[in-house]
Amino acid sequence: MNKITFGSSIICMDHINFERDVKLVENLGIDFLHLDVMDGNFVPRYGIYPEILKRMASITDTKMDLHLMVNNPEFAIDQFGSIDNIEYISVHIEKNETNILRIIDKIKALGKKAGIVLNLYTPVIVLEELIKHSEIDSVLFMGIHPGVLIQQSRPQTVYRKAQELNDLCAQFGSLDMIQCDGGVSFDTISTLKDSGINNFVCGSSTLYKGINLDNPWEENVLKIESNFKKMKALV
Repeated sequence: MNKITFGSSIICMDHINFERDVKLVENLGIDFLHLDVMDGNFVPRYGIYPEILKRMASITDTKMDLHLMVNNPEFAIDQFGSIDNIEYISVHIEKNETNILRIIDKIKALGKKAGIVLNLYTPVIVLEELIKHSEIDSVLFMGIHPGVLIQQSRPQTVYRKAQELNDLCAQFGSLDMIQCDGGVSFDTISTLKDSGINNFVCGSSTLYKGINLDNPWEENVLKIESNFKKMKALV
């Protein structure tokens, strides 16, 4: 089994103190910075400028994975693809079925690894041909509806789909990374790990659980450090 890794969701950081917050998780030993790019159309939220990520990359050596929630992923790849720290670029299969190979080729031409994102009720079987022909490096399972802040997560759906994906990989080929974003909590990490998830996107239910940006910075640091140790102990 691949090493279990953790990504810090930058959407949970203090956006006027990115450098401080990035340095904190880097020093803790976080494996990835998870970057959400949203266009306000594919999902009902906006974020984040390529200029911000380029500056972020200049102050850290931490690897990044880019999750594109946009109607035009090829345009977004052009905007973000030159950022050196980005190792994975993941796009939704939804709305991109007919041109997904062209998008994958564009990602790989930049020297990045290509990932596919599946929404909650997109069936795993859509990945069969991509895995069979070694087109992709990772799969990201959404445990929530992307871009929606207040909602119920469905880790049980991710668990079932991750098992289905493992069966598919056993027949046709392996993946570098199987991610979960949404539904990751202290109560679900161990179970999701057993289903085959090896990368956890950590946000308000794990790494940043109990964080209030209005609290003193020193207080939040202690809480984040404690949360990180708790996450690591679960795997």
